[in-house]
Amino acid sequence: MAEASTGSEAPPRRTITMYREGFVVDDGPYRRLDDPNNAEFLRALASGHTPRELLEDRDHQDMTVGLIDKRNEDYVERFKSFSGEGNSLGGGKTEEVDDTTIVDPSNPPSPAPDVDASRPTTSLQIRLSNGKRVVIKMNLDDSLEYLVARLQATGQAGTQPYQLASGFPPQTLQIGPGTTIEQAGLKGAQVVQKAK
Repeated sequence: MAEASTGSEAPPRRTITMYREGFVVDDGPYRRLDDPNNAEFLRALASGHTPRELLEDRDHQDMTVGLIDKRNEDYVERFKSFSGEGNSLGGGKTEEVDDTTIVDPSNPPSPAPDVDASRPTTSLQIRLSNGKRVVIKMNLDDSLEYLVARLQATGQAGTQPYQLASGFPPQTLQIGPGTTIEQAGLKGAQVVQKAK
């Protein structure tokens, strides 16, 4: 025999939070006070009635409507993390690694010329993959190949292939003769060595 509902369940609760220039219903989107689409909703609230759109959501069943007064505050958007499902695009193809990003210590670049104090210079802090740090002084118009040559010359770069990255989030540097320290945005930067 099926058990009948006792009717002791609490009615559903809806919460309206009022801000200086708008409002939010439950965890819904922010709605501006000056938006004509919200006029009927606001008139019902001002007259002490439950707005029709809330009643339509519940098929005219009993409900509790709470009102939170934050009219002395501006609305601040809260971050909501993605809760959906992810899909990979590309049919399972593996990403090709650009050869200009990988430094092979067994094939060192040509030695870098000495730093020319008469031209603009900068110091780069390199965080090595072994956790150590090394500071390398460079001319701003030196190429990224010279950076690799100076790093290799320290004897601390290791023997395994690696990549260099800088910025936040870290972007892998394209090592080549055409890009200078200044063009790569590395003036006074921290560069990270990542083993490959």
